[in-house]
Order: sequence, then structure tokens, then C-alpha cells
Amino acid sequence: MANNYTTTEPTTLEFSGDNVGAGTIPLTYDIVITPDTGFTLQAADFSVGSTLPIEVNSVSFADTTTAYALGNLVVATVTLAQWYTMPTTPDTIEVDIDGRAIPFVQPRLSFTTSSNVVGGSSGRFLAAPGTTMVSDVVSGAGTIVTRVFDVDIPADSQKLVVSYLINSSAGDEGYYSSSPQYKITSPNPSRWSSQVSSILYGTTTDDQTASAKLGEITYYQIDFYYDMGDSAVPLSDGNSITVTTVAPTVFETPVVSINKARYDGYQNQGILPSRDIDLSLNVLGSPGATYDVLVMDDNGLSYDFTSDTFTRALTKSSEQTINLGSPTITTRSNNHIITVPAYNEKAALAKYLTTTITPTGETKTTPDGTGTDPYVITLNQFGEVDFTISVTPATYGVAATTATLLSFLNKTPLSHPTIFNPTDFPLLSTTNNSYFNISTPLSYTVNGTVASHSHVSTSVDLTATSATLKLQTGDSVTGTGIDTATTITVDGTTTIVLSKNSTEAITGTLVFTRNVGISRQPLATDFNCSITGANYVSYNVESIVTQATTNSSTVSVEDGTNVVNGHTVQGESIVGYPTVVSGGGSQNLVLSSLQTLPSGESLEFSNAMSDYEIVDINVTGAGTTDCKLNVEGYVNRVGHADIVESLILQNFITSYIKPVATNQAISCPLGGSIKVFPLATSHTGVLTITATGGRGESATISEDGSYLLYLAPTTGDEETITYTVSDGINTSVATANIVVTLTQ
Repeated sequence: MANNYTTTEPTTLEFSGDNVGAGTIPLTYDIVITPDTGFTLQAADFSVGSTLPIEVNSVSFADTTTAYALGNLVVATVTLAQWYTMPTTPDTIEVDIDGRAIPFVQPRLSFTTSSNVVGGSSGRFLAAPGTTMVSDVVSGAGTIVTRVFDVDIPADSQKLVVSYLINSSAGDEGYYSSSPQYKITSPNPSRWSSQVSSILYGTTTDDQTASAKLGEITYYQIDFYYDMGDSAVPLSDGNSITVTTVAPTVFETPVVSINKARYDGYQNQGILPSRDIDLSLNVLGSPGATYDVLVMDDNGLSYDFTSDTFTRALTKSSEQTINLGSPTITTRSNNHIITVPAYNEKAALAKYLTTTITPTGETKTTPDGTGTDPYVITLNQFGEVDFTISVTPATYGVAATTATLLSFLNKTPLSHPTIFNPTDFPLLSTTNNSYFNISTPLSYTVNGTVASHSHVSTSVDLTATSATLKLQTGDSVTGTGIDTATTITVDGTTTIVLSKNSTEAITGTLVFTRNVGISRQPLATDFNCSITGANYVSYNVESIVTQATTNSSTVSVEDGTNVVNGHTVQGESIVGYPTVVSGGGSQNLVLSSLQTLPSGESLEFSNAMSDYEIVDINVTGAGTTDCKLNVEGYVNRVGHADIVESLILQNFITSYIKPVATNQAISCPLGGSIKVFPLATSHTGVLTITATGGRGESATISEDGSYLLYLAPTTGDEETITYTVSDGINTSVATANIVVTLTQ
């Protein structure tokens, strides 16, 4: 029975005797599953509900677009049995298909706006089409307006959500304002962007004509956009836009100046996609302001505005002039298109563009007429990045059967992959998310080369000593001429002794194996990160700036012990994506770019700003033939460079040594007591005393199994206590004795 979806029923006209195997009847038929209006579906939710008819060999399901995307269909491909032959009468083959369609829910953004009107300007937020105002609160003696908005945005798309308007009226000079100041607060600020869509200025130079003063803003509109992901953004996430209109100054003859320069959709230090892109550069200023534009890439090539290419010759724009516009309504801005070519998306290299807008002639870069510093905008470009979690083979041949735990490829830099709840698996597909849960066997293998052997001797000479190869008595050995189930005895020299006579002359490479042991359980800190060939021991590190810096690459921090050269640095005042060039491990760090930082600011040092979590990691079956490494985790955010997180096996892997109980002699006064610590130190893990015998009733095992508490009798001259030990994997083969001499 359909559940919010419909299915097609394919039919075909065939002749009696037509056969699938002969090719006269098609091998496959497609059943198209279409969701009802307002619903979506995915192939993984469909299956065959009962036993297949004998005429059907198999049924497979596939999405036509993206799972759960609006408009996605599921195609069930029915494959007939090769023997099927058309009978003399019409034949109906019924296939029971079970599945579900779920209601389509478009992600919703909820956010807050706050405007503080200063000086009489009528500044206000205006909802964009599709945006609904939920609440409207006025405070601060009528000057502060706080509003809550909701807007539904299609997943993975950008939408205009709200605009801020300043519409100054004729009259008091205070009605005229400079551009507003605004601040966006968000856990994902990169999803927000803004664009000035319109600015109108006064045109009269007469100081007494308050209705149209040259250079003062009479109308201003800035539009705010949000780039929605695939899930709702609730009000509790704290997304907000705060705008304050700046109090006006006394009218003066305006200075010819450039007021602002920006790229549409990209803030300074923004990230460009790794593809061909036409950038729109807006230069805003007063009428008649002049300037030139220089765009350079990280290779020192400059943009040629004539050919729209980057060249080795130093090229820049010709002198540009802000459009004078109409005498009554003007838009004081110039627009320039910069064509940025794509490069290898998989290069995973950090590239950047630096745009410099330099005033010319009498033009300034501040309205007060004092500044001439150019506007500088830097845009970053990273290639698609990979995040790989793997197991690095240990010294002396320990390796994991599945070396790659997670291969998370071709991702957008600094993106957050979808994370599913592990308890949802296997109901949800794991193909496009970052979760992994792997159990992989660990094996210990050492190779040695035969130097000489005389058949049928059990002695074999190797090219290297058994000590060098880390061979141990009891290791298994295989190779040409080696009988099955053969083990070795070693003495540290180049000669090994086999437990069995050889079947033939022994030559070539011998393979030695033994069970894998652990010195401790592995930890998440046993992962080392590698970026472009450099290794990083620490993952995320935080430290505090101890001295304020101004336009300096040197930063003093409270504790740089775990900071590594190459770490990416982030903080509230950090501009761009600088890395630690030198000084890692000390309190004085040198960064790759100049920064201005206040004292007390918290800095985070990470591997290319990546973030992942190991939920669980352990080794089971150590010391047995079923030794396995078990790891569960997920990637929370990919970085801006390729990341390889390698589990370093030698941090916790050892060759397994079976526990051994050792004989011991002690003395104790009659009627007295003494703690006895008989455990040997040459073992793989933590040994515990597990049983006692002989006069064991006189000895109590401590709670942690690390020692015996012996209570001596009041008479006698000697007692013998037997005991066994265990490492949690094996118990000692033989018991050992503790001989107690009783003294007066």
C-alpha cells in the first residue's frame, strides 16, 4: 500500500514463447515512485516487502537526484530471471514494494534586529519579501527598536532576508547622517553577507539650504543576505543584526573622498570558491573623487583590466572618477568586474588576491580630508580539501588490516558536514556524512632474510641478528622450506633455531609473526596530524595574549608549550588565516601576517581550523589471535588544507609477553604481618594476582590485585604460599611459590 507516494506499473507486449535469456523479452523494467505533493523520499527508505516472485531475480532502488530533495524520484529496477518465458496467456508479475515518503520541510531562519536611531534620522529595518516580523519592541525612550523575524529559505541557497533604510527628511541639519554602523552576531558569520543597494546624497553647497546639502546622506539602504544550510536556524542560535545611525556633524564644505570599497558578497578576508568567478568591486565616494585599482595574486601577478588576465607586468586600472550623476538623485559608486580564473580544485593550496584602491589627485580616503591611505581588500581562495583518518604502521611490523578509518574527500574549505546520530544507523545513509565506526584486526609481522641454511638442520642463519629484528622465542615463522606450525628460539645472534626440521633447504625471506600486545589502551591524543608534509602533535590549543600588539607579526602568549609551527591562528581580532611561522613551543610566536591584538585576547591554534571528535577508541583481544583496533568518531569541520590524522600505533603497541609468576623468599615475625609484592615487571600490561594456594588462607589479595597481605601464625618456622597472576588476557602457565621464613 502506498504511503504518501504513487508507483507506475510498467507493461509490455510480448509473444508467446519470447524468452529473457534469448533477448526477446527485456531483462529489466523500471517502476517509478513519485512522492505526493508536499512530500519527499529517498531510495534507502524502500525495499521489497515480501519474498520476490520466482520470475524476478532482483530489485534495486536509486534516487533520480538527491535523497529527500524536492522533486527527487525513486526508480525501482526489476530484473527478471533469465529462464522466464512468455506463456500463451497474459501474465502479471506482482512485486511488493514497501517504503515511505516524508513531509518536505523547508529550513527556517529566525533572527533578531536592533536599531538605535541617533540624531533624528528615520532608520528602520524592513522585512524582505517572504520574511515575517514576529515581534516589535521599542525601548530606550523610543530610540531603540528590537524586532524578531522568521524567514523560510530553500536549503543550500542564499536569500535577501531584511534591509535597513535611512530616509532623511527636509528640515533640521541633524536629519542628515553618515552611513550607519552595523554588527552581525552569529555562530556562523560567514553565512551572512551585506550589500549597499542605494545611497542618495544632497547636491547643494549652500550651508543654509538644509533640504539638500552636498555630500550628506539623504537616503541609504543596505541589504542583508543569509546563505542557508540544510537545517533550521532557531532563534536560540543567537543570530542578530545591530545597527546604529551615527550622529551628524556640523555641515562643512565636503571633501572629495572615497568612503568605502568592497566586493559584492565578500568581506575583507573572505573565502572565494575554487572556480571561475567574476567579482564585483564597488568603490563608493563623493562626486568627482578619483582613484586607481591594483589587483595582485599571491604569485605577484597583477590584473590587466584590458585583457582581464593576470600578467607578470605591473598593471593597474586607469584613473577612475566617481560618477557625478544627476543633480537631484545620484548613486555615488563605481563598479568594476574582476575575472578570477579557476585553478586545480584539488590543489588544496592557499591562494589570495590583494586589491588596493589608491586615491589620486586631491582625493582623500576619509571624509574629514585628513587621510590618504589606500583601501586594501584581501580575498582568500582555497582548493577543495580532504580529511583522512588513518592508522600508521608501527615499528617492527604492527599494522591494521583497514588502514584508512575515514576518507572524507573533495569538501568545501571550512565547511561543516552533516552529522547524523550514530543511533540512527543503519537506517540513514552514511555515504555523505563524516561519521565512522570501524573495527579492524591488528597483526604483528617482521621479515628476515636467510643468509644460509643446511638441510635438514633446524639452525638458520639470517642476515641480521634476532635482536635487531626484535624477534622473540616463540614467534611463528613461515617461508620456503619451513614446516607448518613452526616456532623459533633466539639468543640475540644471527642464528635462530626452528621447532621443527625443515622440509627442504630454507631460502629467501622468512616471515615472523606473534600476537599483538598493548602497553595501555589508545587515546585520542595518539593521533598526529599532517598538513603538507608537516606533523602536528597537538590538535586544538588555546592561549592568552599577554602583550598588546599593533601591526606586528610577533605575538606573546601566556603558554605556547603545545603550539606547533604551522598551526593556523584564530581569534576575535585576528585578520585572515595566519599561521605560526616560528616560535612554536615558546611564549613568543611569529605569525605569517601582521596583526593588531589586545592584551588578554584568547587565541586558538589548530590544524588548518579543522575539528573532529574521536567518540571511542580501544583495543580488544590483545595478546590473542583476535586482536582488534576499534575506533568511532566523526568530522565536525574540515579545514582550509588537506588533513591526514594518523593514529600512531607505536604509542601503545608492544609485542605480547605472557605473564609469568616468579618465586620469592621473605621473612616475617611470628604473629606479625607483611605486604608481599611478587609481581614481575617484564610483562605487557597490568598484572594482577588472581589466586593463592598452599597456605594461601594466610595471604589476602589486595583490592587492586597488586600485592598480598600475609598474616603469620604464632607457631612454626616456615610456610609456602602459591599464587598465579593474570594480565586480563592470559593467566600464568605455572604457579610460583613464596617461601616465608618465620622468625621470633
